[in-house]
Amino acid sequence: MNIYDTYPDSVEVNGRSYKLNLAYDRVLRVFDLEDAEDLTAADKITVQCAWLLDETEDIPEDIQEQIDIIKAVFELFPKGEKQSGERYIDFHQDAAIIRSGFLRTYGIDLIHDQIHFFQFMELLADLPSDTALMRTVDIRQRPIPAPNKHNAEQIAALQKAKARVAIRMSEEERRSRFAESLKNSTILRG
Repeated sequence: MNIYDTYPDSVEVNGRSYKLNLAYDRVLRVFDLEDAEDLTAADKITVQCAWLLDETEDIPEDIQEQIDIIKAVFELFPKGEKQSGERYIDFHQDAAIIRSGFLRTYGIDLIHDQIHFFQFMELLADLPSDTALMRTVDIRQRPIPAPNKHNAEQIAALQKAKARVAIRMSEEERRSRFAESLKNSTILRG
């Protein structure tokens, strides 16, 4: 994406152009639907497609067309660096401090103001270090120093701060991490 490019508002799939609504809250809801246990896989796809399409668009009945639309939308997203798997922001747990950071820094009320998801992510990445969110992220990212005879209090204080702001893992994340650690320990044992 170039600095002079506008945020995408449509996608072409199988020769048809679809108008999109990529408001930040709609895209985040699309991500949330992945964890919805009360919907079938097909229902999740249909609802995700509905959230990504503009209200004036008819949702295609063909499930493959819906999948193609979702894939095409996510191909529009800027490709960032691969993440280590460690999360430092949780949109649910940190909702209040994200909203307050946007309001204080940009004058954007995320409850009432609709902004494009790309703009939301750009502004989120640029929140100043003196916002509650960025102070929280700093604590989550900060490594615990190697212990020595002078830093026991510093380590204890950092561990306490990390515990206070730690991202709560879902049961699925716990199982996934446990399975990954078992896999890694099996690999290490040969």
